[in-house]
Parts: sequence; C-alpha cells; structure tokens
Amino acid sequence: MDFYRQVFLRKVSENMRKKDESPLFEAVSEYYEKNTSDAQNYFSRYEAIKERITFYKNKVMSDLPNYLIDFELRISSAGAKVIYAEDAAHAAEEVKSIIGDSSKVFISRSDILDELNLYRALKGKGVKLSRIGVGEFPYSILSETTQKLLRRLSGELNMEEMPNDTETVISVYKRKLLNEMFSDSIAITGADFLVSDSGSVVMVENDGVRNMLSSFCRKQIVLAGIDSLIPSFNELEYFTSMLSAHAYGCPHAWNQLIINGPRKTGEIDGPEELYVVLVDNGRTGILKKAFQRSVLNCIHCQACTALCPVFKYVNAFDGTPLVGPLNCITDPIKNGFQESGFLSFACTLCGKCSQICPSGINFQELILYNRKESVENDAVFSIRRKQMKILKRMLLKQKSLHSAYNRFVLKFDFKKDFGQQKEFPDFSQKSFRMLWLERHKETEG
Repeated sequence: MDFYRQVFLRKVSENMRKKDESPLFEAVSEYYEKNTSDAQNYFSRYEAIKERITFYKNKVMSDLPNYLIDFELRISSAGAKVIYAEDAAHAAEEVKSIIGDSSKVFISRSDILDELNLYRALKGKGVKLSRIGVGEFPYSILSETTQKLLRRLSGELNMEEMPNDTETVISVYKRKLLNEMFSDSIAITGADFLVSDSGSVVMVENDGVRNMLSSFCRKQIVLAGIDSLIPSFNELEYFTSMLSAHAYGCPHAWNQLIINGPRKTGEIDGPEELYVVLVDNGRTGILKKAFQRSVLNCIHCQACTALCPVFKYVNAFDGTPLVGPLNCITDPIKNGFQESGFLSFACTLCGKCSQICPSGINFQELILYNRKESVENDAVFSIRRKQMKILKRMLLKQKSLHSAYNRFVLKFDFKKDFGQQKEFPDFSQKSFRMLWLERHKETEG
C-alpha cells in the first residue's frame, strides 16, 4: 500500500507544480460548475428526476443477474455476440481475439475504456490502433488548447498551412477517417447505457466520433460495465438528459446513438458484426457491500471529479484514467484496502460531489464506510498507527507535554507528512494548564 500511496502523492505533487496547466484545470471546473447550475434550470422537477434515476438503478442492482440475462437474450436474438469479461486483462484478451490480424482498428475515448486502460493493453499485445478524438474534451475549452488540437489534426492530414477555422480542419479530418473506415476496419467503443427490455446499446456524445465508427466500420466491439444497465427503454430519457446536461451543458444530447444489433438486410450503414463485452472488473465485489453498492448508480458525467477541490488538481490531461471521488470508494473495494485504502483518506469530505451528483450518490457517507472498513481490516497506515499510539500516551501525561524533547520528536515526525510547501507551526512553550495557573496566580495576587 505504501508504494501505491507514494506514487499517488508524487503524481499530485507533480501536477500541482504544472503552473501552465492551472488555467485549464480552472476552466474545466468552471465549465462543469456552469453545467450543473444550468441543469437545475433545464428541468422543472430536477430533484424528482434524480430520485427516479436512483430508484431505477437500485432496481436493476437488486436483480442484476436477471436484467443481464434479459439484455443478452434480446441483443443476441438480433445477431450480436455477447461476451463476459471478469477483469481488465480478460477484456483485453477477448478484444484481441476478435481483432485478429486486422490492420485497421479504431478506438474512441470512453470512461470504461479508460478504466480498463484498454488502449495501452492492446498496444502491449502488438495491436496497431488509431485513437480517434476530434474535439477531445476538455482540450477544446481554452483557445490555447484548441490551437494544439488544430496543430495535431493538421499534422495528421499533412496540411502545409493550418486554417484558423476549427470547423474546416475537423471536417477534413472526418472525411479522411471515413475513407479509411469504408474498408475492412474494426471499431472499439464504450457504451454509456444498456437497456435491458429492448436489448439496446446507447452512446451519448458531443463530437460524433462513436457515431462515425458505428456507421462505417465493418466490425464493432462495444465495452460496457455491468452497472450501466437500466431496466426499460421508457426510462432512457431521464438518464441521457441528465448525463448530457451535466457533461455537455445541454438538456438533450447533441448526438445520441442507439444500437439494437448488427446491420440488417437493406440497411445502408452499421456494423456487419457487433460484439458486446460486458465487464465486471470488481463490480460484483462492490455489489456485495450493503452500503457502498449505491456507488454503482453513477452515470459517469465526471462532474464530481472536475469540481472536487482535491482531485481536479490531481489529474493530468495526458490520456491517463481520471481519479476522483468515485475511485475513493471503488478502488479500495476492487483492489483491496491494503493496496488502495489510502484513497478513502484522500477526501476532505466537503460534500461538493454529493451536492452536484445527478444520481444522488452520497459520496462522503460511502467514503466514511470505507474508512471504517479500512480500520477494521487493519489496513490503515502502519506508521501512522504507531505515531497515534505514541501521541496518545504523550497527551495523557502532563510531564510529556512539557518536555522539550517530546515536542521536538513530534515536530520532526509530523513535519514530513505536513509537506514542503508550507512551514510547520511551532509548538507552544507553555501548555494551557500552565498559562491558566499563571493567570490565576496573577488574579489572586
């Protein structure tokens, strides 16, 4: 655990020193702050919709095996192939076996793909991938990062002069992609929701990338967590509207793709073969927790991470999976409290994430349950436990508090964890009891 904790703290320290990225962090935070504020005005019964989302997600999680069976039966009858993956390594193996020797494989950006670190895993297996991202959020928020995007796209297009018009470059880029997709190509995408009663795969986006991949690639591989199921098509509007409002700032998704199976006879677009990989990756372990299981209600809008006063500075915009309040709950359960339990102690319990969550998840309460479990499993930091025992003995004795040596030891031990960016405060030379006695004597005199 100490190793992963040190890696986490080093990453935090490095990102905090990136002064040039500070405007980007703040811009992302302001963007989500506006989205979550506007979302409450988009819907006349905002709180009621949150309650309905919570109700339907709880309904699915209480009977998940049957909903999974219903979804599999319906989408399989339409010609799709359903595969269950136990963890990230298993998912990568299944995807690699489907890809085979294909030389044209396109992969989009998605939360589930980032969670599995699928791009890096497939690269490690020798798969040649083209990572598709036209308007990779949140890079398009600031003008400086928009210019970086234009330079990257122009370089891929071999354009000698880079137009200042973003729409022109993206339009040319999309046409180039379409020409490549028309041949024998494979698309790897993530799904936002799976609808049980209709056997539908639903994707919500604001750049049209997954729509292009689904329309023109011959094979499509869709990955989705088993917690992305919703019970009925009638409730889909609640989920897509809230996701779009909090993630993209509009009450209705600019691009909403619903897939019920591979291309049928007479249809002009869509994949000829459709594979749906249902990923567990620790979700059944979370489902066994009586209290923490409600974290599976998440719809992955990323608002909690962007607005968290801690984790909005922890993450770097380098393509690595985001770490946020959600991970404070899920990772210790998935990976074990001995390895990832420190994440549950990284939260300040300010409640901002719970306040803006469209699924009504009480993050700080679930994090407290994780902390309790860490202590019960003796998974808290061993050095810290020893320090607290020593501190307890010292605080219970007056002589210990008055000892200059003990004050020096306390300052030396705790200063390392206090950080190098601010000065550790000096201990008072006199205890409260000594000051009170001196004042009392002066009063009597």
